[in-house]
Amino acid sequence: MIELDDPGPVNVNGKMMNTGVYTEPADDPVKDASFVVTAVHATDGAATFGSIALKGDSYNGVRKGRNMVLTFEDSTVEGVISATRARHRVCSIDASTFYELGIVTNTAQAAVNNGAIVRLDSGSTWTVTGTSHLTRLALAADATVRAPRGRSVTMNVDGATTAITPGTTCTGAITLTVA
Repeated sequence: MIELDDPGPVNVNGKMMNTGVYTEPADDPVKDASFVVTAVHATDGAATFGSIALKGDSYNGVRKGRNMVLTFEDSTVEGVISATRARHRVCSIDASTFYELGIVTNTAQAAVNNGAIVRLDSGSTWTVTGTSHLTRLALAADATVRAPRGRSVTMNVDGATTAITPGTTCTGAITLTVA
């Protein structure tokens, strides 16, 4: 997830013209004290995956108040799930460089206004493949969080090492690391 970056057509003398320009924000996002990154809001980006095996990364690079809420039901997922800082390859994108809109680098980082909420329901397994920054992790009694074979995953919640325990929910600044 990222902010809308398509400058789209612009009204010029009553005609819609592709003269809009997207400019990459140069500053870091500023925390909105009224937005709760550990809660689910009606405006969040949410998806539920049932009875499926997924492989790939899920990122929330939104700057202004929108969480990514992912629920897995009897599913497996392998990859990074994280709040990120999303940056385009170039700072300015217009109609002649529209293809740059799809070239984004996500750098995993602690959430600012872009929580990453994960719920592993019954029968679900998440294989964490890289550093993941979450704001809530809810695990069913038979859910599993693991690392790829031969590696290990650890979890810190608000800076304290915390056991990954099925049947629990953790909230706060959650970092999962793989070694």
